[in-house]
Amino acid sequence: MNFRKASFVRTLILGSVVLACLFLVGFEWSHYHNYGHLVSYGLHVDPLNRDAYIGIPGQTKMYYARLSNYSFWPVNLPACDYVSDDFGKGTELPYAVQRWDRVSNSWQTTSDMSGDGFCQVTPLSKIAADLVSRRLWPGSSVEVMEGEATGADDSFRKGDVARFVVFRKLDRTGDWPSAIPSVPFAIEDDVIRDGNNSFRLKH
Repeated sequence: MNFRKASFVRTLILGSVVLACLFLVGFEWSHYHNYGHLVSYGLHVDPLNRDAYIGIPGQTKMYYARLSNYSFWPVNLPACDYVSDDFGKGTELPYAVQRWDRVSNSWQTTSDMSGDGFCQVTPLSKIAADLVSRRLWPGSSVEVMEGEATGADDSFRKGDVARFVVFRKLDRTGDWPSAIPSVPFAIEDDVIRDGNNSFRLKH
């Protein structure tokens, strides 16, 4: 009887391990199929884009990031509930954009939406802004921002490599040690530069 019980327990454990392995393989394959890379565990940032034109010559994409919680624990994150200048409501997390500098072989920050500048009323962007806390449960995802015309930033040209960095905490200058970078992505826009124009990157 003890032998049968021990055999049953071993079979149960082995079956559970096999099922867990199949689940992980399927999960990794699905993420690779959808995003082009394998997933990292813990908090994970995917860069995404959609076709959109907001009146900037040569601009064709709006870029945004999606933060997912691939851990076993919920995470509390700083966030901003805002009302835009066209009276749309939204929520964004503190983040920065970086460009890969081939000369210095390092990431250079081109814009930083964190620290003292996060969640502030700004002309042509936000008419109301409230700093809040958002809980991200295991297995769930949230879009970090509505979208921005990253390729229209003067720092970028078509083919440049960029990444988003999402902040888990806030202080006066952002909390870089705990921030989460996305995988790199290429700028697809070929924006026509005109020194007389001041482009609005967000929409």
